[in-house]
Amino acid sequence: MISKKREEALIDLCRAMVRTPSLSGREEAMAGLVKSTMERLGFDEVSVDRFGNVVGKIVLGKGGKKILLEGHMDHVDISDPTRWAYGPYGGELVDGKIYGRGTTDMKGNLAAMIVAASLVKEDLAGTLDGEILVGGCVHEECFEGVASGEIAGKYNPDLVVIGEPSGLTLKRGQRGRAEVAVETFGKNAHSSNPSVGINAIKKMMKALLAIEKGFTPRKHPVLGEGILEVTDIISSPYPGASVVPDRCMATFDR
Repeated sequence: MISKKREEALIDLCRAMVRTPSLSGREEAMAGLVKSTMERLGFDEVSVDRFGNVVGKIVLGKGGKKILLEGHMDHVDISDPTRWAYGPYGGELVDGKIYGRGTTDMKGNLAAMIVAASLVKEDLAGTLDGEILVGGCVHEECFEGVASGEIAGKYNPDLVVIGEPSGLTLKRGQRGRAEVAVETFGKNAHSSNPSVGINAIKKMMKALLAIEKGFTPRKHPVLGEGILEVTDIISSPYPGASVVPDRCMATFDR
């Protein structure tokens, strides 16, 4: 049962997580917070694997199923903090909402899983069998699934719940993800005399339009339509001062 005291403890943990920057590949401080919190809340075992994932185990009784509650500890970068209504690492609580980078994706969810697992042990230990595992993964934003696979391979859970934000609706799968890079090549020239060069950016512009026009997404009856969305574009040399670029690369999420 969630009492007022327990609710406040959960909120405090989420805010502490938001106040702990954890860019992909730089999750050490966040991992330390997760580990110390699990230990403080009475998890039976807390470990850090070779990737830096933190996994806490609660043993309820002999036999039974093994369930893994999983969330990632990293978040994407911040482009311009001055455009935020509240500081990206402030963890401000305003009108019942917590503001900050990673609050939804997915520090709030990870905090909820850690606290929920500890409350199951506190309230129901001895009445249930099985194990609860809570995993905090690293590098999800860049290498989706790799760290998660490490945890699943080691503990072999019977059931897995991923705490990604879903509007409080149950999701039974996902479409998968690939990162697709498209490159165009040209010929360098001084920008004052572009006719002797071949502009790789202009070639990329044509390629992007052709891809957008020609892409026909498959539709799954449950998972919906596939996507192909351009997320990054860069030319070379960069910065391209007074030079026609001879290379351009666009990155897509698929």
